[in-house]
Amino acid sequence: MTDQEAKNYIDNAFEKLRQITSIDGIAQLAKEEPTQKNRMNDAVYPALNFSISKADIAKLVELGILDDNHAFSKDMNDKLTDPLTKLLYATAWKNGDLPKIKHIIKGVLKETDEEQAIVFHQFGRYLTKTLGQPIIDQHVIRAFGIFKPQSKGDGKEWDVAAMRRLSIVNKRHNGIIAAYKEWLGSDGLSDELRQCADYTYHVDKLLFALGKTVKYAKRKV
Repeated sequence: MTDQEAKNYIDNAFEKLRQITSIDGIAQLAKEEPTQKNRMNDAVYPALNFSISKADIAKLVELGILDDNHAFSKDMNDKLTDPLTKLLYATAWKNGDLPKIKHIIKGVLKETDEEQAIVFHQFGRYLTKTLGQPIIDQHVIRAFGIFKPQSKGDGKEWDVAAMRRLSIVNKRHNGIIAAYKEWLGSDGLSDELRQCADYTYHVDKLLFALGKTVKYAKRKV
C-alpha cells in the first residue's frame, strides 16, 4: 500500500463512519477488508463497563494501598486478600507494569501533567467515563492523524509517511490527541451515533483497526 493509497483508504473509511448512526454500523464497517484482520480482539480487550472515580482513588490511599504519590505502597503485598486482586497484581508485576499504574491514576484525577506515559494517562481519563475522553493508542492516533493532518508545532504538518511510521505516542502528538477529542464531539460523526452509550469506545476500536491496517509493514530480514 502506497502512502496515497493509505490516505485514500483512511479518508474513505472516515466518510463511511460519518454516515453511521449506530454501534452495529461501526462493527459492520470494521468487518470490511482489509480492516477485518486487524480488528481488536474482544476476548483480549473486552468492553470496560465500570468507571473509576476520584473517590475510589482516595479510598485506596486511605487503605494504604496507594502512597501519597499515587504509586503502590511498599507494603502493598501485605494488604492483598482477594484472590482476583492477587492474580491481577501478580500479572501486572510479571509484565513490569506496576509503575504504569500511577499514570492511569493521574488521568483519573485529571492532573494536567501529560509529559510522560500519555497513553496510560488518557486511559485513566477514559476510565472516569467522562464525556469526550476516549481511549487512545498508536493505531488510533495514526488513523486520525492521516485523516486530519495536524501541525507538529514547527509550522509543518505530520505527513502520511510519518503517521504510518508512528510507533510511540508522546507529547509531540498532543495536538493530534486534542483534535481527535474535539472531532469525537463534532458533526464529523452523526448526531444519532453520538447519542449512543460509550460510542467513543466503539469508534476507538474501529480506528485501531484502520490505523493498524495502514501502518508500514516491517521488512523481513
